[in-house]
Amino acid sequence: MKKILFILLFSCLYLQAEDILRVDEFEVSLFSKVSKSSVQVESSMIFEGRDVQEYDFKIIDALNVVIGSFYVENLLTSQGKEGLKKAIIEYTKNKYAIDIDHVYIQKLNIKQEASTQELIDAMKKEGCCN
Repeated sequence: MKKILFILLFSCLYLQAEDILRVDEFEVSLFSKVSKSSVQVESSMIFEGRDVQEYDFKIIDALNVVIGSFYVENLLTSQGKEGLKKAIIEYTKNKYAIDIDHVYIQKLNIKQEASTQELIDAMKKEGCCN
C-alpha cells in the first residue's frame, strides 16, 4: 500500500514539474524615440513553465512580437523590464495557451549610437527619473 501511495505521489509531482527553456543571444531591432531609428538589442532569457521546451518555437515567436512593441528606452528601466516579462507571459497564455510561470532576463544589451545622456534626457522628458 505504501509503495502504491509513493508511486502515485511521485507521479503527481512529475506531472507538475516545470520545464526550462534558455534563449541565448536573441537579437532584435527596436525603435528608439531618441534617435528616431532602429537600435539592435541583444538578450538572453530563461523561461520556466510547462511544455516550454516542446513549444520553444511559439515562445520565440511571442518574444519577437512582444519585445517589438517596446521602445528601446522602455527597456532601460526595471519597470520596463518587468512589463516585458508580464507581457510575454500574458501573450503566450492568450495566443498559444502556454503557461509560463517565470521569465528571467539574464542579459539585455542595447547596441545604440545615441549617447547615454541623450537617453537619460529622453527618459526624463517622458516622466521617468525626475
